[in-house]
Amino acid sequence: MKSAIGWWLPSLGSVPTQVIDLARIAGGAYLADRLSSRPSAFTRRLHLVVEVADPEPWEGDAIDQFAQLLFWLTGDTWELQLVQDPTTPNDPLAEASDAVDSVALLSGGLDSYLGALHLISTQSESPLFVGHYDSATAVRRAQNTVRSWLQETRTPPPSYTQIEFTQVAAKKESSSRSRSLLFVALGTAVAASRGASQLFVPENGFTSLNLPLHPNRAGALSTRSTHPETFYRVNTLLQSLGLSLVVTNPFAAYTKGEEMRLVADSHPANDWERIAGLTVSCSKLDGARIKGGNSTLNCGLCYACVTRRGAFIAAGVKDSTIYLSNELNGDARVKLLERRYSDRAAISYATTRGIDDDAIDAGTWPPGADLDEISELARRGLAELGQVDLT
Repeated sequence: MKSAIGWWLPSLGSVPTQVIDLARIAGGAYLADRLSSRPSAFTRRLHLVVEVADPEPWEGDAIDQFAQLLFWLTGDTWELQLVQDPTTPNDPLAEASDAVDSVALLSGGLDSYLGALHLISTQSESPLFVGHYDSATAVRRAQNTVRSWLQETRTPPPSYTQIEFTQVAAKKESSSRSRSLLFVALGTAVAASRGASQLFVPENGFTSLNLPLHPNRAGALSTRSTHPETFYRVNTLLQSLGLSLVVTNPFAAYTKGEEMRLVADSHPANDWERIAGLTVSCSKLDGARIKGGNSTLNCGLCYACVTRRGAFIAAGVKDSTIYLSNELNGDARVKLLERRYSDRAAISYATTRGIDDDAIDAGTWPPGADLDEISELARRGLAELGQVDLT
């Protein structure tokens, strides 16, 4: 693996042992996920052994909750085995820092960028922002762009901690469905080191629902990262570990267009719109596989990109994003359209037919979920998708 965070997380300062172990297990799962080939039957059986600082907090329900959370996110069966770490911790490399009220994930995507703007303007104290990056150049570049702009235009400049964590060997699984859990674990570690009581994970509520757009197409598992059930399971796990931190999505009730309009209403048209166009939403980033393409550009035609484009239209905000679909011509553009056929067909079907309430009723939701509100949120989200030209 490649990371400067350290085995005992010394670069973050003083971190509780159960949080150190949370990061170790999530990091191990992330590496196992990326380095294990997925069979044609889709489901893998993965056995992961992790050395932990203190196995005791995990001996009750916590380890089973973690395994079930991994199953929920990845679709794989996980067997987690924890063994005592024989080493002793080094002294923290980072000096103790002032306590903060909250921490927010800032990934380089559009939702997290809008979340940063919203939280800075609505919280009495600006959150401490945390980013994770691996080998994706586009993501790292977007994070750096957002970080630089926020620190240059906000007084006082917000703090932004970027953490690298990736495998060294070439990945064998492209989806990285466990990445969201690693990101939350890293955010939890930063939050615990600073005494924060809240960890914000901004994502539009429509995408988070993970509803199937077509009867033959289940919701993309990657979007379960911010599903309401995921937040419920993560918070249950943190409670089992004796942590008082609460993980929440400030945009859970909003479509992507609605969250953008919320930010636009509190931020007069200025440079924030330009920076929005430089964020990364694309779930593919495979443009380099097409002659004349570019793997750092949002493709413009995958489900995530269409949701992004619909948000700008719905919010009435100028979209300055450079989309690969607008840059390619001739055979190259035809190739991109062919590669995105499944996404385009599913979106067209859903925007024409709608999402059946039976699919919502059959979904997995946390206790107390209002299915009528979920259905209405889905309707508004589909309306935004329907405004996008998919040709």
